[in-house]
Amino acid sequence: MKKLTINSTLNHKAHTYEPMQIEVEKVIRLYGKRFEQLKTHPLDDVPELIENRDLMYIEGNTAHCILFLNYNGNDGILVEAEGCGYARKSQFIPNAKAIVEQNEFTSAERKLHAELKDMAEEIAKLAHAGDTHFVFEDVLGNTDLRALMIQSVAEMLSRRADLAEVKDHYLDIPGQADFTVTAKPTQEMKLYCPLTIYAEPQYDEEEGIIGDYEDIPSRDACDCEDEINETLQEYNEKNDAHRGLMEYYDDNSPVNEKIYSAFPSVEVRDGELVGVLTCKVAEPLTDNEMAEFKSWWAGQASDGYVSKRIMLKRSRMC
Repeated sequence: MKKLTINSTLNHKAHTYEPMQIEVEKVIRLYGKRFEQLKTHPLDDVPELIENRDLMYIEGNTAHCILFLNYNGNDGILVEAEGCGYARKSQFIPNAKAIVEQNEFTSAERKLHAELKDMAEEIAKLAHAGDTHFVFEDVLGNTDLRALMIQSVAEMLSRRADLAEVKDHYLDIPGQADFTVTAKPTQEMKLYCPLTIYAEPQYDEEEGIIGDYEDIPSRDACDCEDEINETLQEYNEKNDAHRGLMEYYDDNSPVNEKIYSAFPSVEVRDGELVGVLTCKVAEPLTDNEMAEFKSWWAGQASDGYVSKRIMLKRSRMC
């Protein structure tokens, strides 16, 4: 057996354990240092608890809770705030991410896992009987793994927020579609942000670089709008043609399904050159999801997304 390592808490001389039934009404992932802050200061107010306080209550022997997951780790914290904005009742849950992922398995995924486990058991049994070489198809037997995998994918797709309809019609006919998928129509959403623009220092063949990068007012860079957007578009076509920056978003976040694509560009607004993130949205975001997405985009922008791909020369600054 593989050695198991978990993070947990231990009670001193516990007399008994009488668990309640827990119903997780919502799973919220915390980014950066926020999970550590909740873990070390559980009595501090948490915006997500205030926003979702109506989801948390106790009814009989059942507690309706919110589960916070650590985006950078595996653990979680279960909270029933009793109408408060802080974790009035809480419990640290080791390996909570694995529990959530296991709960999200579809019926076909569970069948697939069971079939694979049975195959491994069969190979181990034959190995003890003296066999050493195995052909996958022989061990597979009559199990149609292709059909099971197609069913698994179809069930996963049917749970997505950005898809309107998913149909599985696997017939094992070459060239015949195994399933059809219809995406929900999207609406456009734009987020605007200010730009910090620098002019490249002049270069002389004899003296080399003359001066430093110069901070340019955004109103003086308006003539560069087309040049910047052409460069960004060229970059996107080579790297992230379909989803743009959403290719790098957290796969486990609901935001990743609700926002199909996000492409940065620049626009002239009220005489100023500003940054724009144009998004295609399939489902409305909650206030918490919007705050998460804005925080993520702010991090991308503050890291200098445009500056990594654009170098404005002084001759272009009019």
